[in-house]
Amino acid sequence: MDSTAKKKGFPNAMVVVAVIMVICAILTWIIPAGKYDVIEGTKILDPATYHTVDRTPVGPWGLLQAVFGGMSSASNIIAFTFMVGGLFNVLIETKAVDGFVGYLVRTFGDRASLVIPVLVFIMSILGATGVMANPVVAVIPIGVILAKRLKLDQITAVAVLFLAAYGGYATSPMCPMTIQVAQKIADIPVMSGFGFRCVIWIVFFIPTVIYIMRYVRKISADPSSSIMGTESFANQSAENADIAFNLRHALALIGLAAGLGVYTYGSLKLGWGMQEMATIILIIAMFGAFITGLGVDGFIQGFLKGARQMAFSAMLIGLASGVSVILNSGNILHTIIFGLGTALNSIPHMLAGPLMYVFNLLFNFLVNSGSGQASVIMPVMAPLADVVGVTRQAAVTAFQLGDGLSNVIFPTSGTMMACLAAAGVDYKEWMKFAFPLFLVWAVMGFITVMIVVALGIA
Repeated sequence: MDSTAKKKGFPNAMVVVAVIMVICAILTWIIPAGKYDVIEGTKILDPATYHTVDRTPVGPWGLLQAVFGGMSSASNIIAFTFMVGGLFNVLIETKAVDGFVGYLVRTFGDRASLVIPVLVFIMSILGATGVMANPVVAVIPIGVILAKRLKLDQITAVAVLFLAAYGGYATSPMCPMTIQVAQKIADIPVMSGFGFRCVIWIVFFIPTVIYIMRYVRKISADPSSSIMGTESFANQSAENADIAFNLRHALALIGLAAGLGVYTYGSLKLGWGMQEMATIILIIAMFGAFITGLGVDGFIQGFLKGARQMAFSAMLIGLASGVSVILNSGNILHTIIFGLGTALNSIPHMLAGPLMYVFNLLFNFLVNSGSGQASVIMPVMAPLADVVGVTRQAAVTAFQLGDGLSNVIFPTSGTMMACLAAAGVDYKEWMKFAFPLFLVWAVMGFITVMIVVALGIA
């Protein structure tokens, strides 16, 4: 997840990464320098070729230079982040998504068994595409209105919108800010493994919708069983709840679906990557702005607003990439990989990938930006996968699930805390609801990574 929110009592992710950079610079003076040879014709490390080399420790000047070096090395990802964030926000500014969610609420009325599964499915899809990551906060008031009409609690509002969106985000086959960034850093084809990732999304979606519906049925039958007790919906905002959904909004959403379909085909059949993704989203945003009457000025303002929202994430990507610059400049990256590989090789092969997943799950508490975490983790995990004998695709899967799933429970998740505040849900109440599902997700993630390793999916 990409968020600028700072939580009281928790260090800013920028501070965490800066501290990691300083530690890495110090380690270049302590850890022996070493290198692996690369298998001819590939960028894959040969695990049998580790050897020591001369030390090249990084001093204060080199540490500061690594900031710009990281920005430069990640320039294409940073540009992609700004562009995609800005263009997706143009779609949000057209109010097409808000209007559609409001339309569903009005259409289905009080039929919870119909409206909730439909909304959970739609929000999961929007989360998987990256459209409804941070912007999900904007539609929480609509979820509150829905919960009122269905005589449910505010937890339901957050579950149907935020939890569903981030379930899709965490298991996405194509999210530009996580899976595509990680694959590019790991030097494997962007959008590779799309088919098996679709299966992963479906497998995680099913227990999610079942879990939400089980809670809905329980409190519908007995309102006193709500985790929030009998608290009212007083003082909850209804902003965006009454936006009329019209033909123009429908055409904008059809354009989004068509554009993402074209990109999916192009990435699978024509080898398209980030440049084509950004171009397709540009076309989608231009079409949406035109068809809804947002206009040129509205397009520009929407883009700039979205780009500003991504500034923290973009800077974090550059700073995080500086970690890799320091490790490579000091020639200790491969030594660290050698040490980790030796440790992982002492355990059953099948557990190497799952342990990477567990590490990412915990690390997400400190660096809660998906693209930022990818920039810190993947330069180490991708070559580590070569050394321990698992595919880089497995390493990407371990990162993706580890990064995404814990966004629904960690208080360092800015978007989650904002959604809870918008709905009037206390964090303790949310944890009481969401933690059991997270435990199910966490176990499923462990098993999923183990299966990917066992099948050798590349």
